[in-house]
Amino acid sequence: MRIRDSLWAILALSLIAQPALAQDEDYEEIEEKPALTPEQVLNAAPADHWLPIPVSDLMIFTLPENAEGNKRQTVIQLIPTELSGAHVRNVRKFAAQRWWDGTKIYRVAKNFVTQFGGNPDNKQVPKNLETVPESDYFNSALGAKRDTDRAALDAAVAYSNEYQGTDIRPLMKMIYESYGAKVGFGAGWPIGTKNGKAFPITCRGALSPAHYDPPDAGTGAEISIVTGEAARSLDTTFGMVGRVIDGLEHVTNLPLGTAAGGFYADKSEHIMITSVRLASELPVAEQPRYEYLASYSPSLLQYIKAHGGYGNICTVPVPIRRMKPL
Repeated sequence: MRIRDSLWAILALSLIAQPALAQDEDYEEIEEKPALTPEQVLNAAPADHWLPIPVSDLMIFTLPENAEGNKRQTVIQLIPTELSGAHVRNVRKFAAQRWWDGTKIYRVAKNFVTQFGGNPDNKQVPKNLETVPESDYFNSALGAKRDTDRAALDAAVAYSNEYQGTDIRPLMKMIYESYGAKVGFGAGWPIGTKNGKAFPITCRGALSPAHYDPPDAGTGAEISIVTGEAARSLDTTFGMVGRVIDGLEHVTNLPLGTAAGGFYADKSEHIMITSVRLASELPVAEQPRYEYLASYSPSLLQYIKAHGGYGNICTVPVPIRRMKPL
């Protein structure tokens, strides 16, 4: 009897142990690798997927040192000449002629814009400026570049998923578009299309020239730097000439205007601009260098996913990194 009892005990224990073993095996089969952080995604991105931003597209916006004696410089990237129009060409002329030096920031509206330029100085603008039509808000070259880069991205994602064992989701599976535009990335810029017309999308950090009564789209002398998240309502309404890629905090951490619309109530509150320079005018050793993650790189989609992924196309900015000077 004791032997038989012992055999039953061993059998019972084995039956109890088997489900646990099966559960462990099942668990090992479905166990997923830890999700990559945004930083890990960027570190793993192929070196040739990082593309240089031409120094000729950069402007340096400088304010006086703050109360602690710290420098305040903001780096702006202009839309490349081949993907833009008269507004950007005018902005380059203003910077080349150092026209903004000594002008003022006269509006700081919370979570909306920081505005600067000729008004209220009524400074005479250069004579060689172009008249900017509202059609300048659109550029077919933007749409063509977006479509080319998106096709290359889709092909790279399909290849990676099939042959490298990845599971990268398409852009429109990770973001939503509630502004009725077809969106994507081209040359590192978020680009939309409505009614067959392509335009740069207005995200936080974008530079938007002042717009007067139609058809007067302004010269580009007065510019708002978008500091709020809900900027998409400005798409195709005020135009867009570039974006802040470094030092946005210097134009957001400013005293708020107390008058209607965030304007400063008194001219004594205006903040003087020390200088706005084309980076190409600086000595080579002082010229800042930046790279952006290519719009055709699957790492861009992995980076968005690592941030949580969901939002509109402005939610996660295109990665840009600063490099050592030459």
